[in-house]
Amino acid sequence: MGKRKSHGRDGLQSGKKQKIKHVHEAPTSEEVHNARQLRQLLIFEQDLQKARHGLQSFKNVLDSIVNDDDKKSEHMQILLDFLEVSKPQEVADEVPVYLPDVMENWSMASQMNNENVMSAVPVVLALLLKIVSGNVELVSHGLGICRTLLQKRQQELIAKNLSAEKGKDFIISPTLRLLREAICLDGGALAAPIFRARANTFKSLARNMGLRYIGTGSEDPKKPSVRTNATRLFLSCLKLFHNEAKRDLLLQKDMVAALMRSLRDDPPFLVYEILETLKTSVVQDKKLAREVKIKILNAHSLTRIASLYGYSKQAVIDVDDVGYEGLSVEDAAHELLLATCTGSAVGICRSEQGYYPDGINPDGFVPDTESTGHADFGLDSIIWMNRFENQIPVRNMLLAEFIESLRPWSCSKQCELLLSIFHSSPELVARYFIEKKMFTFDPKLSATWMGYAALLYGVVQLPIPSFFGRPNEYAAAPPPTSVVLDNILPRPMTPKAMTKCLTTKSKLVPFYAVRLLIVSLQKLDRALQMYRAASTSLSTVWKEAARRLIDDFRQRIPDMRDVINYYRTLEDEDLFQKEAASQLLLLYYEVVPQLAVQAKFDVSPILLTTIQKVEASQGGSGEISMRLLELEHICEVAKYSPSMRWFARGPNMPTSPFTTLLRLNTERITVLSGTILNDMLSFVASEYQLVEDNLELSGLDPLSTALENTGRIDSAIWSFIDNCAERCSRMPTKYLEMIEEIMDTADANERIDGRTCPLLMSMAEQLPFLMSASHEESVLQQLAAFLGHYLRSSLDDGTSCIFLQSISNSFIVALGDKELGAKVSLTKQRNTSNGDTEMAESLAEPAGEPIEETKSESVGLSPQELEDRLSVPILTSKENSLLRWTTKPPEELVEEGHAASLVLLLSSDHASIRKEALSNVMKMATRIKESTYEEKEQVWLLLMELAESAKNLIMDGPLPSILVVFTCRALDVLKNPLHSLYQKVNLFLTSGPVWQADKIPLMTAVLQEGPTADGTYYTEVSWLLGFLVDSLRTQQDVNLFHQRKVYERLFSLPVNPYMGINLRIQVLRVLYRTACIEGGSDTVITRFGAVSWLAAQKAASRDDAEKKLYQAMARKLWESCDRKRIATWSKCSLKKLI
Repeated sequence: MGKRKSHGRDGLQSGKKQKIKHVHEAPTSEEVHNARQLRQLLIFEQDLQKARHGLQSFKNVLDSIVNDDDKKSEHMQILLDFLEVSKPQEVADEVPVYLPDVMENWSMASQMNNENVMSAVPVVLALLLKIVSGNVELVSHGLGICRTLLQKRQQELIAKNLSAEKGKDFIISPTLRLLREAICLDGGALAAPIFRARANTFKSLARNMGLRYIGTGSEDPKKPSVRTNATRLFLSCLKLFHNEAKRDLLLQKDMVAALMRSLRDDPPFLVYEILETLKTSVVQDKKLAREVKIKILNAHSLTRIASLYGYSKQAVIDVDDVGYEGLSVEDAAHELLLATCTGSAVGICRSEQGYYPDGINPDGFVPDTESTGHADFGLDSIIWMNRFENQIPVRNMLLAEFIESLRPWSCSKQCELLLSIFHSSPELVARYFIEKKMFTFDPKLSATWMGYAALLYGVVQLPIPSFFGRPNEYAAAPPPTSVVLDNILPRPMTPKAMTKCLTTKSKLVPFYAVRLLIVSLQKLDRALQMYRAASTSLSTVWKEAARRLIDDFRQRIPDMRDVINYYRTLEDEDLFQKEAASQLLLLYYEVVPQLAVQAKFDVSPILLTTIQKVEASQGGSGEISMRLLELEHICEVAKYSPSMRWFARGPNMPTSPFTTLLRLNTERITVLSGTILNDMLSFVASEYQLVEDNLELSGLDPLSTALENTGRIDSAIWSFIDNCAERCSRMPTKYLEMIEEIMDTADANERIDGRTCPLLMSMAEQLPFLMSASHEESVLQQLAAFLGHYLRSSLDDGTSCIFLQSISNSFIVALGDKELGAKVSLTKQRNTSNGDTEMAESLAEPAGEPIEETKSESVGLSPQELEDRLSVPILTSKENSLLRWTTKPPEELVEEGHAASLVLLLSSDHASIRKEALSNVMKMATRIKESTYEEKEQVWLLLMELAESAKNLIMDGPLPSILVVFTCRALDVLKNPLHSLYQKVNLFLTSGPVWQADKIPLMTAVLQEGPTADGTYYTEVSWLLGFLVDSLRTQQDVNLFHQRKVYERLFSLPVNPYMGINLRIQVLRVLYRTACIEGGSDTVITRFGAVSWLAAQKAASRDDAEKKLYQAMARKLWESCDRKRIATWSKCSLKKLI
């Protein structure tokens, strides 16, 4: 069989199937002159080419009207006539069809698949409806055309056009415009019927919303793509649909997803329209339920909108019709997200409970405080308190998912959005940082790290919600501590990371870290204030929660030593860093004093250096202001620091810190530093008994006023003031007794009401020594003027007239010059402030004899009764202690006191007994260590440290009582692990292998450091007082107490108003034991003012029995002292006082 012959390349048949190309021929048209001609052109024709000709001619007429050209009025009249002529007649039971010829042509084209006519009809109808919408007279025609489109036949034509192939934009886009014009006609009059026919009218809408512009360059707004037309149709529906229809529309997941899918790739004009419609028609629609809004504003949609941050197609575009004129796309998206995510009334933000996680009822906790057998477990009784450390349930789960997609460290607007969301929904803060586990804060000077720091700073600065998120009042139970702490100190701010930030070489990174710690401590302080406000007498959970919050916070911040080291490494020109670091140190003392005390920070050298820098400041007002702020912070730190030496002169410092600050406060007072420095100086002066305060005025005010009135003061006078202040602070009792001698000449009312000043007394004493040196006349004139101003200011301030007159007379005698004496004389002063007669007259009268004190209400205690109350037996060793211990098991050695009895032999007067006792102590320690006794390690360490300490001491004499008694007392503590001092004794034992005989163990730990556990402070003080009583045996022990200032510390304890009578009696027992030792009474009377202290305690006491005890103790001191020496020392005033 032969091959078929090929008909050639151009033949009718070919071996390959030819690809058919769609060639769009340009349509023909003609000029339209009247409505009749237009109607003839649009009449139904089988020939679709003629139909297209007529449609194109009609389109030209409509384009002329829309484009407002020269023939607009003529063509408009033609259109009106055409619509009137072609208006269908109303026939009963028949649905009128508008423009039937056009509809027939469309139907014919659809059947014949004539795409040109299928496209031309929607184009013409869309233009026609657009013109009709702008003319009220034609609205009825437009409504008729739209109703015709809603007929089943036309719906099918619309559906076919909408479902055309993806590449046939010329068919799909006109149809979408037609539907949009129909929906918008007459304010959406037919929007609901069109939506009901969505099976046809919204055919393939989701697909069409995904047909983006794929041409070169940017999309032309005048030639919108299929996506643009489809999106505008969807947005018009959102604007015009009623709530039910809008709800149904938003439930179409495919359409909602298609709207947001390629948002970032859309042209700017379309993005603006989408954002504006969502804002006005969804977010701000108060009638639309939040559940419906979430259908379109879900986490996926919010993430797509957030992707517009950094939109780079066009920075700013003016779009008047959408209300975003002058705004960039990024700003428009930011406004929408803020309105959506932060508005609880109109947005998607749901109401929540602040720091209380979702699903708990804090008011359901009711403490049982009335039940007699109830055991208060505090926070442990709240089962949900510790459940939210790793996972926190929230109500705004949608927002929680959305914010995880943000990048706030790389975009300032995203950071602002996130902080705004946190502000409106505080419950999200803790959860965000729990989920963001990759969020690290290791110091790296980069843009990302700076963004991290800015975000954390903003988070910490967020306010604490009122009542921690409750509506009207505090709940019965506090919020979970972990949640509160994560809001105050976000998890990325770990101690390790913050410490690295403080030690990095960069200046900016540590400064950020310091500022973060400052705002964290300030926020903690505000939270603690709220805890205190919420706490009630019925429940202690709020107080316990506050303590737990402080403890957890202390574990999450750097040690104060790291802050101190950072502050010391700063250079002089780092003004902002030094001011911030000093403020941070102050906040450590104010908010977390427990952490500050552990650092044992000596602020004295830093304060001296800061003062020198302030004095040497030569820069502008900004530099001086920053240095003064730093000085204020350091002064406040010094006020809290127990080791501050206010009256000690430093190197290259002519005066002490106190006097230097007083001079700065007088000479360089500013708005920044005046009040704080003045308050601090007043506090120091009162604390060290330089002055006497009252409830209204500071005792330092007269001195400050006198310095200001005197003007410029010579350095010699400042040295004189400094010397007097230092002496007064070092020996306040001496000057108080001198004042008492002066006041003995005053009447009873003057003694009660008149105020005195130890500093003035010190000046009166030291002025003769100043005058013995040679000074210029101008200096003496300044000195006399200052002293005169000081006296008169003190008089106006309410100081005793008798006292001031005596000081004035002393000044006059010391100055030795009539002219100078006149300046310090008070005899010419007129009336006092309360209207009394002239002072010259009142002071000239001789003082009467002092009125004898009335006898006590009842007879005082006898010496035997006093001994029964205050005497404590001296510890003694048991018989045969050197041998008896060898037959006892290790447990009984400690428990039964055999070890303590052996230790007491180290204080024996016989050297041979001491040596034998030391050898036996070491053998006992070895035996205990080799046993199975539970506390064997601690007891062995205690005994061996005692042996090491006693080796070089027992050869010279008895071992100091303080070491022997401490060992006995420590054994009682170690055998009971629940003892309040168990931890402190162990810490002391591990601090060093040898004890110092001139120091008192644990005294500082008990009196200055906090208690080991809450509520054990007074137990520890009671143990210490008992230890001190047993330690007093010899004159050497009294000298040690004198050297270590034990009596001063003991006399300050009863100042505590919460100290019970039993502890006050224990203080008296120490004093009584001292009086029983030879020379002890003389020491406490002359060195520590014990009699004056007893008199003050007696006056402050309200218990008659306690008053008798103080009086009897004073009498005991008088009877046991060297009366002749004490009488001479006190000028017989002590006997009168007793």
